[in-house]
Amino acid sequence: MSADNVALVDTYMKMRNSFKHGFMKYDYFRNIIRYITGIKKSVNIRAIFQKMLEQELIEKHIIIMTNKKKTLRYRHNPYHIDGYTI
Repeated sequence: MSADNVALVDTYMKMRNSFKHGFMKYDYFRNIIRYITGIKKSVNIRAIFQKMLEQELIEKHIIIMTNKKKTLRYRHNPYHIDGYTI
C-alpha cells in the first residue's frame, strides 16, 4: 500500500463522478479499490480506504434506520461540499 494507490483511486473516482452517487456502503468503495489497484487482500484494501478517510477524501455518515439499527454510509467528497443533493 502506498500513497500512489490512494491518489490512483481518488483520480478514478473523480473521473467517474462518484461524488454524485451520494452516500454508499463500504462494499462499493471496496470493489472500486480492488478493481483499480488489483489488490486482493481485504486488509490492504481497508488500509487504502482508511487513508482516504484520514485525508478527508471520503466522508462518513450515520443513517438511523430504526430505534436500534444504524448503518454507516460513505461519500467520496474531494471537493468538501456540504449538503449536495442530486
